[in-house]
Amino acid sequence: MNTQINEQFANTLKPFNALIDINVKAVEKLVNQQAAFVTSFFNDNIAHSRELAAQTDFNTAVESQKTFVETFQAKLTNTVTGAYAVVTETSEEISEFVKGSFVEATKEASKTKKSATKTKK
Repeated sequence: MNTQINEQFANTLKPFNALIDINVKAVEKLVNQQAAFVTSFFNDNIAHSRELAAQTDFNTAVESQKTFVETFQAKLTNTVTGAYAVVTETSEEISEFVKGSFVEATKEASKTKKSATKTKK
């Protein structure tokens, strides 16, 4: 009896564990993307600061600043696009999982109903 209850409980938790796994993977991807972006930003900022410090011509310094800002903007756009892709992918994965879970639950409910009907007869 206890074994059956434990199995039912474990089966009940499977969908929740699967959702947690999906979300953990998404968070890991997002954290890695953000960490890469921040690391790149700081490294680029330090290199740019050194470059500006060495500049003696104002026009060259302005052009360097313009290039730095454009590069930063492109990296930021790529990072945001990547984060959006991860969130969209995760959302679709969860949606498919939930649909599959409802189909499976409906089948199980149907089996249980048939079993209960047979038992009553």
